[in-house]
Amino acid sequence: MGELNILYHITRWEVGTAYKNIQFMLENFGGYVIKNSVSEVIRYMSSNPDLMVVRGDTRRDYELALRYKIPYILIENDVFSMRNGHSTEKDKVKIEKASAIIFTSEGHVEYCKEKGYKLPYYEIIHSRPLKKDLEFEPLPKLEGLNLVYAGGVGNAWESRKANYGYRAYHEIFKKFIEAGWNVHIYPAIYKNLNQYREIGCVVHNALPADKILREISQYTAGFHGYNKTDVPEKAYNYTQRCIGNKVWDFLGAGIPTIGYQGGMGMDIYRNKWGIVLKSLSKSALDRIPKRLEKLKITDELRYREVMDNDFDKYQNVINEALKYKKVLEKLPTPIIPKWKKEDMVIQVTNKTPFEIERGNRIFQPYETTAPFAVKQANWKQIKAHVGLKILYIQEGV
Repeated sequence: MGELNILYHITRWEVGTAYKNIQFMLENFGGYVIKNSVSEVIRYMSSNPDLMVVRGDTRRDYELALRYKIPYILIENDVFSMRNGHSTEKDKVKIEKASAIIFTSEGHVEYCKEKGYKLPYYEIIHSRPLKKDLEFEPLPKLEGLNLVYAGGVGNAWESRKANYGYRAYHEIFKKFIEAGWNVHIYPAIYKNLNQYREIGCVVHNALPADKILREISQYTAGFHGYNKTDVPEKAYNYTQRCIGNKVWDFLGAGIPTIGYQGGMGMDIYRNKWGIVLKSLSKSALDRIPKRLEKLKITDELRYREVMDNDFDKYQNVINEALKYKKVLEKLPTPIIPKWKKEDMVIQVTNKTPFEIERGNRIFQPYETTAPFAVKQANWKQIKAHVGLKILYIQEGV
């Protein structure tokens, strides 16, 4: 397959699946990365793109592909309605209108089938590291017992009752510290993590995705799991059907994985490159060093568990999606809404760990929306919330 004219739409931070899938596809199949700017998207339209790659969860990037009649591959790294029980219709639309889908978990596929969604061609591609990111000289090991966590973190213990409360790790990390471990945190994005510092965690700066594996190679083990205390039932159950990056990332770094309440992903590394804890009792934590000694993490194992070994799956997804290009080109030219000069157009960032509903919109924790036109009444509601930050794209007249 020659180089294709593919557009990759990334509206948020480039870590995890946003980094792994898109970097791999860029390097192997070609294309361009585009960001939030609608004008940037329109500029690329003149080059007759073959495909567009968009991400799922709460994102509405797929609407751009539909507007411009471009077949799109949906990277469904998360299924939003699984987490909160709402918005199933939005999930249904973006899934059923996709030309092909990359799922990261068998559990996500099962959920979509349970909901009766008509799935297009899909492949399950787990979020394993990229081979090129394994090619580093490991750092010297730190003295003592050192646990590392790298990824999304809920900064406030109070956030545990919200839909992302499974990332409030305060009580879990406190147990490890009481058992003699040093706990190191590398957040996916910069946050105020003072509550973790107060309980004794060492908080580091966020690192680029292609640098983090070498950095965490200096620690004893990595943590994969979720908080269950006071988390909404649907949100916690969602975590148990996911197979996230941390199932493989610590293996990529050359250190074992410690799993606790990590769901179906724990079965992948159990007694291979990781151990699973049934409880955080002192006796269970005291046995960890002996259990880790039984694991043997080799370079052969590390290089076997990389995304590069899924090349054929990516090629299948692209081939299937390309079949829809001629079909979409026959559809009527869509009416493309344009902003009027009197429209107020904004982007909104939710600075809090909580989901916020204001101005007839839902703003997800620590996420920035794509630009949108807003009515005066809704703008006032959004502006009045201290947790929401507005960037003015066009202030209107």
